[in-house]
Amino acid sequence: MKIVHLNAATLPVYCRELGALLLDAIEGGSSVGYQSGTSREDAESAFYRLRGAIDKGDLLMWIARDERGLLGTVQLELANESEGLNRATPQLLLVHRRARRQGVGKQLISTMEKAATSQHRGLLCLNVQACTPAEAFYRAQGYRCLGELPDYICSPDGYYHPAVIYYKRLFAVNQFAQRIAS
Repeated sequence: MKIVHLNAATLPVYCRELGALLLDAIEGGSSVGYQSGTSREDAESAFYRLRGAIDKGDLLMWIARDERGLLGTVQLELANESEGLNRATPQLLLVHRRARRQGVGKQLISTMEKAATSQHRGLLCLNVQACTPAEAFYRAQGYRCLGELPDYICSPDGYYHPAVIYYKRLFAVNQFAQRIAS
């Protein structure tokens, strides 16, 4: 398996496969922000529309591939507000159903977290649908539960579910200031 960082020029090459990956997640019942019946064109377009954010450096994106094709993807949205330059949001971690429980998600998260650190983003915050395997996955990666929001995430069948907010502190941004203050 190979992890590939996508840029605005390389993203369009993978939009078809990314669209198929998104449809696989929807068909598998994952709450990824799209409803059952999403067309292939809409799924592919969802990724193509990311080019601007990737080109501006607001979004980083990786894919996992092997000789059979695309296995998974993850995105990292960098906060650009002046008070939030220490944080980022992992988004749309997708692993194809044929590749689950083989370490693909873990490798994508690890790659994304290393990039977050290199971008000086020490706080990662995300939300997942409550009572799903995603919760156990993120806990196993060291993410901590902050709380739950009711009726926050819509599943592919149109039903609203609670979301659980998770965060991970990769490094403390105020270590130096705390030492001075002590």
